[in-house]
Amino acid sequence: MYAYASDDPVFIAMNKRGQREAQLGTFCVQCHAPMAVALGLTDGTNFDPQALPPKARGITCYFCHDVAKIVDDHNNGLQLAFDDTMRGGVVDPVDSPAHHSSFDKQMASTSNNSQMCGSCHDVVTPRGVALERTYHEWQGTIFANNDPAHELPLTCSGCHMKSDPTMTVIADQPGLNVKSRRNGFHEHLWPGIDEARVGFPGLDVQAAAIQRDLDPALTIVGRHPSAGRSAGAASA
Repeated sequence: MYAYASDDPVFIAMNKRGQREAQLGTFCVQCHAPMAVALGLTDGTNFDPQALPPKARGITCYFCHDVAKIVDDHNNGLQLAFDDTMRGGVVDPVDSPAHHSSFDKQMASTSNNSQMCGSCHDVVTPRGVALERTYHEWQGTIFANNDPAHELPLTCSGCHMKSDPTMTVIADQPGLNVKSRRNGFHEHLWPGIDEARVGFPGLDVQAAAIQRDLDPALTIVGRHPSAGRSAGAASA
């Protein structure tokens, strides 16, 4: 879905409207195509993802894994290093021929506070209106509590990047001394509410992941319909 972020026809239509009615500039594109903004390939107006190179479309691997610092918790307050070091949650990574690797506690499943995710998923207008409050709302729930006895906190990645116990190696190549780690690889599908509605790779896989993760979360609280309740006697 991150790859889809800049190609989403709803986003493209809303960005066009925002440019026409409020001259938004890069306000929307900075989160939906952050590398395009960082590389100076768009100012947000007349935005066309088809005109961008693959490295600048959507939210790329490099954008998330090259974050040097979090400077704000909304409106993409992420500052890139623009180097060849990919950061992640593995404490002692092995360098590869493709890039250097380093540990970043902001991406570690046991120590991150979801601020990196929240930095793009909380959106505030220049006049201070909160359009999206995903990170702010999470901070006010029990899931943000530090309660190891109940396996909390439950971070953004804890739900949306499930680990696979069968995949103990993230990436491997002959000659590299890569360690096996239980739950070493975290799924990168990020299933949530949104689902691609136009032709895009992996539609079936994404739909299945959404059903897998969200369906069990839909729980009715109240008496079972077969308990013979009268109309209005109980509520869900």
